[in-house]
Amino acid sequence: MNAKRLNSRNSFSRKPREPELTGRSILIVTEGEETEPNYFKGLRNRLRLSSVEVEIMKADGTDALSVVDYAINMREKRKREAKHSCTVPFDSVWAVFDTERASINPKLKDALHKADIKKINVALSNPCFEFWLLLHDEFTTAPFLKCKNVIRYIKEKHLPDYEKGNIPVENYIRKIATAVCNAERCQKHHKTAGTDDNPSTRVHLLVCEMNEATRVHSRLF
Repeated sequence: MNAKRLNSRNSFSRKPREPELTGRSILIVTEGEETEPNYFKGLRNRLRLSSVEVEIMKADGTDALSVVDYAINMREKRKREAKHSCTVPFDSVWAVFDTERASINPKLKDALHKADIKKINVALSNPCFEFWLLLHDEFTTAPFLKCKNVIRYIKEKHLPDYEKGNIPVENYIRKIATAVCNAERCQKHHKTAGTDDNPSTRVHLLVCEMNEATRVHSRLF
């Protein structure tokens, strides 16, 4: 085989290289100490986000406004550090928090308003993050008064051994596309029916961003 034919053959058999993901960094601030961080760490590992920086930090306070304030402070701190080091500012900042009885939560409205003004993304769950976990296994729009009611339902219907901070992350991640679909259906239900946002979650928006940040062959949906 002559050199011309060999080069031509190789040019067709060689797969194009996927462009490198460069410099994208995501900050996730949670109010939860274990469940939420463990979930997002597991998702980060599963997506192989080696080229994307995802930092998961416990906020100083537990109310929505404290989580948003902490996220803002960490973003500004990173901007200052970037001026004097090789680090880069965060491209995307997320505040992850829950709300029980949203209509009588005095700081929720202020937190959402401040997040909007300061361009902080919000992954709010009503009444709690566990509702996002439930959506991995089923779709429901039945209201839950408190987080303990969601946990009780998960134990009764899906995972008898469920414990906060010790969740089967890999099992949930395998069903993550279903959870995203169910979260979107839930949002559409409330909008169409004109009902309040119990139950609901915006965690799927953060999950979608993380999924899009990785290489195509590593994406989960």
